[in-house]
Amino acid sequence: MTFFSFLSILVRDRRAGISIMSALGLTMLIGSAALAVDVGSLYLDRRKLQGIADAAAMAAAARPGEERVAAQRIIAASCACTITIAALTSGTYTPDAAVEAERRFVAGGGSPNAVRVTLTRNRPLFFGRFLTGRSESIISATATGARRGYAAFSLGSRVAAVHGGVPNALLSALTGSQVNLSVMDYNALASADIDLLAFSDALRTEIGADVLTFGQTLDTQVTTPQVLSALAQASDGQVATALEHLASKALPRALVPSRAIDLGPRSSSIRIDAANPVKVNALDLARAMLLLGNANRQLDLSLASSLPGGSGVDLALMIGEPPAHSPLIAVTDTNDVVVRTAQVRFKLDAKVSTPLAAVQIPVLAELGSASARISDIQCQGAGSGSVSLAVTTTPATLAIGTVASADFQNMQRQLDPQPARLLRLPLASVDGEAELVLSDLAEKPLGFSRAEIDAGKMKTVESTGLVAGAAKSLSDRMDLRVNILGLGLNAKALTSLVGDTVGLAAPVLDALIADITGVLGVHVGEADARVNALRCGRAKLV
Repeated sequence: MTFFSFLSILVRDRRAGISIMSALGLTMLIGSAALAVDVGSLYLDRRKLQGIADAAAMAAAARPGEERVAAQRIIAASCACTITIAALTSGTYTPDAAVEAERRFVAGGGSPNAVRVTLTRNRPLFFGRFLTGRSESIISATATGARRGYAAFSLGSRVAAVHGGVPNALLSALTGSQVNLSVMDYNALASADIDLLAFSDALRTEIGADVLTFGQTLDTQVTTPQVLSALAQASDGQVATALEHLASKALPRALVPSRAIDLGPRSSSIRIDAANPVKVNALDLARAMLLLGNANRQLDLSLASSLPGGSGVDLALMIGEPPAHSPLIAVTDTNDVVVRTAQVRFKLDAKVSTPLAAVQIPVLAELGSASARISDIQCQGAGSGSVSLAVTTTPATLAIGTVASADFQNMQRQLDPQPARLLRLPLASVDGEAELVLSDLAEKPLGFSRAEIDAGKMKTVESTGLVAGAAKSLSDRMDLRVNILGLGLNAKALTSLVGDTVGLAAPVLDALIADITGVLGVHVGEADARVNALRCGRAKLV
């Protein structure tokens, strides 16, 4: 029988067709079952293993020196199965958005802050063993955990001296009522700290919003008396008494505390963590709230002074809105958050009597926003660590001159001082002007150790080329012009009179400027920074 004859008979013979079709269909059914059961089981087991790897990586990152033990403990508690640590690598993780995600972890490093864990597990194959010939398949999962702490930091916490009554005068203007804090009250506020979370909790009670988180509470519109009362509840002793006094005097101006405070990782908190407080200077916090309530309002007040032959100093003060998305106090674990001081503009109008006539000295000042950000957080363990800040000092313009009232009140328009009439006589007058610009936009580093953070240490950055005294420098730079309408007057004598008078008044004006800017937390050519809290050992997936 030839092959073709056999093939012809086979085609015509239709016996056992169902058996052949069943055999072929069974192969397809087994393949489908393998795809549905084994692949689904593989995906589920892979997800479970990834969850265990995530937990193991975070546990290992949180326990420097005990990484493998911490990871094995998580594995044992998570699954009664055979999971192997295929790789456990310590390294350095850099949270820089400019770096590709897969390159942010680098193995090794002098101060490793992250751990990469790879886990493997053998899992059985059910139907797939008929197709692959293997009874098991190996699955793996990799996770990276970084040991990252969070820090709280602020700007502008230096305290002015109480002498001369300048702090009380400014606090009275900010509250809208007469404030008379004693030297002891003021010093108590200046030397006390308040937990930011305790304040948030007290404010939540004050406004009757117990269901809100701390972050939601600070994002609620409240009044100045409510904020000051909450500060008093979060403190005790003489500090609480002084804050209650301020609350009773303050006008009910509306403000949103989150414009000045960013709780960051602590925003979702609903309970005070006594073991990890975020301490902020009491006067600093009260001042920040008062500045928020007075943003873009002109404050006019008269200050007593010790000018030789002077009749006092008139002060006009403008406080701008804090820059958008840049609080005065921030809690963060990244270098993306920037804190800035509020913009401040003021003019001092001083009059000094001389034997010939009164000399008027108008001093203008505009202080921009000093800024700071966290450049690095080092967390080697729960009881150690350090924080580095990058601080930019306040751009400042100081002048002897005059501006129109509308221009002074417009915070969006740059000041353009014009020559001012310093001396006015029947037959002559003396005009003068001087300008001093301090601008240093380069970031300067400030480092804070754990001991310095716990002690609440303040550090100051100065602008390059900062002069010793603003008013004294202005008097040295002053350009005087004499206008004579008659005869018999000595122009040199007039310029000497004005120049000497301004020079004698300069130290007193410098002290006033220091007091004013000290109470406001904005300083000429300087930025004061403080790291309010550092919490280490907080691991997260990266």
